[in-house]
Amino acid sequence: MAADLTSAPPDAASSPQVVDTEGGPVTLLDLAGLGAHVKAHELEADKDTEQATSLRALAEDLWAQVGSALATKVSQWSASAQVAELTQQAIALSGKLATDDSELESIHAKDHGGISGLAGKLGGWNETRKLSSERAELESQLHPLLAQIARQSPQVSMPEVDSIRGQAVAAEAQAQELEQHAASVSTAASANNEELKRRTDALGEMGFDAPYVAAYLKTYGPQDVDSPLILKRGERACLVAPATLARNQTRRQWVGGSQGFSFPIGHTGIRYRVGSFHGHPIEQQSLTKLDSGSLVITNQRLAFIGQVKSTSVPFVKLLHVESYSDGLAAFLEGRENPDFYLTAQPKYALFMINWFLSQAPH
Repeated sequence: MAADLTSAPPDAASSPQVVDTEGGPVTLLDLAGLGAHVKAHELEADKDTEQATSLRALAEDLWAQVGSALATKVSQWSASAQVAELTQQAIALSGKLATDDSELESIHAKDHGGISGLAGKLGGWNETRKLSSERAELESQLHPLLAQIARQSPQVSMPEVDSIRGQAVAAEAQAQELEQHAASVSTAASANNEELKRRTDALGEMGFDAPYVAAYLKTYGPQDVDSPLILKRGERACLVAPATLARNQTRRQWVGGSQGFSFPIGHTGIRYRVGSFHGHPIEQQSLTKLDSGSLVITNQRLAFIGQVKSTSVPFVKLLHVESYSDGLAAFLEGRENPDFYLTAQPKYALFMINWFLSQAPH
């Protein structure tokens, strides 16, 4: 059996560790945990952005209140030429708004009755609609104008504006802090999304989350598993998997034809051929299963423990190892033909062999 390296360490859920590997940064969470981590980041960023937007709107309203107070008492403070011009524009817009409000109030106060009253209500409704639209347009111009006046007059101190100005400044500061945090969290979510795709692709290609296993091994090292192999001093088994040992075997047969003629011998029914046989041998190789047992990978060697046959190959004796869809082929020094180990997770076994070889002193 293989050690379960696909589940996160016990303390990773609250603050997952990120490990730098050759393939990129890897978060020590399984794929499901990483997906949930990405979703949590995205929700957090959305929440921060929404709160920041609300605070920005609140700050804008507060600045407009400050500007309105300053505009109504323009004679009590000294304004720059630019601010004075803005203030006059704001006063003019406020006057138009007051006129529209007065007309709307007058229309609502009229009492229309009977048939003629119905026509009057229709006319009043049209007028109300027109005035309301005009009023909305005036407010859309006045609101930012008042906020601009307030922002450009920070030196003006009045009891009625100082408190509101302080609230506006605080709201903007909180909004900026939330926006910065949202940007940071969004960046982390984007990086985690890239990692999630990379690891999902690896899972499809390798059959296991290879980037995670590499990060786990770099951080914690391999986990020991029970093994049927008698281990040497300092040796640790990290993978035990059901396997079948197989080797290529050669079979030779002759193929070809003969030339000549034959004649019967007496009445025996046996014919005697005169001539020659022109043939040639053909060699055919076939993979023959020798025994079933367990494939064992330790930090020192590759071994097979079978019912009647066993093998043990130190990593230093390996020339190279090939991985197939259903097994491994181990090529050894001094051997022309490899040993084949038919097993369910050959790529994982090869991954562990490569990892141990990479840890060996050079």
